[in-house]
Amino acid sequence: MIFDERPSPARVSAAAAAKLPRAVLLALIVAYSVSGLFGRDPWQEADATGFGIMWTMARSGDWLLPAVAGELVAVDGPLAFWVGAGSIALLGRAIGEVAAARLPEILWFFLATGALWYATLRLARRDEAQPVAFAFGGEATSRDYGRMLADVAVLLVLGTIGPIVTLHETTVEPAAFALSCVAIYGLALSLDRPYGGALLSGAALGLLLLTRAAQPTLWLTLAALVFVACTARKAVRLRAALLLLLAVVAIACAWASAVLNWRGAAGAAYLLEWGASGLQQFDWPNTESLMWLLRTLPWHTWPLWPLAAWALYAWRHGARRPHVALGALLLVMQALSLLTTRSPSVADLVYIVPPLVLLAAFGAVATRRAAETSIDWFAITAFCLFTVALWAYFIAMHAGVPPKMHSSVVRLTAGYIPPLDWARVAVAAAASAFWFVLVAWRVRQPSGALWRGPALAATGLVTLWVAFSALFLEAVDHRRSFAALAREAVAQIAASGNADDCVLAHHLRPSHRAVFAFHGGIRFAAGGDADCAFALHRDVAGSLLDDGLPSGRWTEIWSGHRPGLPDEVIRLYRRSSG
Repeated sequence: MIFDERPSPARVSAAAAAKLPRAVLLALIVAYSVSGLFGRDPWQEADATGFGIMWTMARSGDWLLPAVAGELVAVDGPLAFWVGAGSIALLGRAIGEVAAARLPEILWFFLATGALWYATLRLARRDEAQPVAFAFGGEATSRDYGRMLADVAVLLVLGTIGPIVTLHETTVEPAAFALSCVAIYGLALSLDRPYGGALLSGAALGLLLLTRAAQPTLWLTLAALVFVACTARKAVRLRAALLLLLAVVAIACAWASAVLNWRGAAGAAYLLEWGASGLQQFDWPNTESLMWLLRTLPWHTWPLWPLAAWALYAWRHGARRPHVALGALLLVMQALSLLTTRSPSVADLVYIVPPLVLLAAFGAVATRRAAETSIDWFAITAFCLFTVALWAYFIAMHAGVPPKMHSSVVRLTAGYIPPLDWARVAVAAAASAFWFVLVAWRVRQPSGALWRGPALAATGLVTLWVAFSALFLEAVDHRRSFAALAREAVAQIAASGNADDCVLAHHLRPSHRAVFAFHGGIRFAAGGDADCAFALHRDVAGSLLDDGLPSGRWTEIWSGHRPGLPDEVIRLYRRSSG
């Protein structure tokens, strides 16, 4: 690639590239990754399914194929579940199986932020990305400029609103997010070391295929091949692209070969189902997907998209420079990935964050002062209002005033008001106080290092997340947990028969099998076994698709639902004789 040598839009002084204290950055990363991760049960469908696969692997010792309580799950790859199952096997008895399953999410997040930090550093220290040299000196050195931009990239990840819930669940997304960031680092490395970077990127993409299946691995692989094939001499780039592709295929084939070798025809059937499931995730772009993306993306990726858009404009004369080309190429491919995904969800948006972070970091150094100040004040206003509202609802929950806010909280928590835990209150108060102190500092210091704005957004979101987790996590867990419901079901089974009796799962999703097997110790039927004495049936209000009972004669002996969620009813049936 012939890089454009037009003047850089970045004007960065030595003072603006001042070093961000490592302890501050590390503290924000730890607070972000740990808060809200422990002290709760699996809630969402994907969260419960992911935990169920990890728990089943650790309990059964069968790690080759993902399964939940005896039922194979051919949706995502096994890599993230292997790591979670290993954590359960090693630490489950010491810290609890749910906490052990979530522990790797911290490691995945550190891997993701570390990969993005080094990728941005490599791109920022290249000659094409350097800021304008001042007439009388005083500009930032290449070393300080690169480090400052790398810090900004991590701070922008911490300050992005959308991914915070997704990255705290026992799903494949935290691992896939980390591996996509490693693949990006490999591409940045390939600019200087074509073969080493291509091999690293290919290995990460191969592992991503074993984590998140075909979507979005295909689009990232296409972007990687295009980038590698355009950034070196012809003979080198062709070999590098081939090396990248071979690494992806080799890793995928290694798992497939193990499945075929150990499981034979059953393994082949599983791989066919897994491949078909991956292909079913693809769809032609349509207006509905486009409108959903336009509605969801702005809030999910705030404050990345304004800075990324500015980067594309400010660096438009240097669009072929690698730090712009890489981010733009990945952004286009991830947008295509979202548009070609069948029924995209908020979790799918996590993959568009890394390319936006790369562009936003370089947009931050080219942003005009007025725009930078407006983004800062938006962050200050929004997070101050959110923090005040959080404490107002907490006070209303326990004091009963104002009455309308108290009623809202009681409705959302299904009538459950947790006892005051002053240790949690102290943690939340300390986080909120730190945020307001930082706001006061920002108001008194209108100018300073360029990482100031991203640090403000990151601290605002992290402190709000810490305070919410400390004050409301127990109440939300009561409303969304299946634990009480599972224990009621197993008590009814024991009263009507034997607690170890086989239970037929009828219209239950893998997530339901997971939570009822874990919390209640229910032994579900495996394979085609239909001779169980009991059946658990999921009945959703407003749907006729799940009204039919399993074959045979059944008598309903119990029904229940999670607190505050009456639309999904779990019914327990006993087989009738005669």
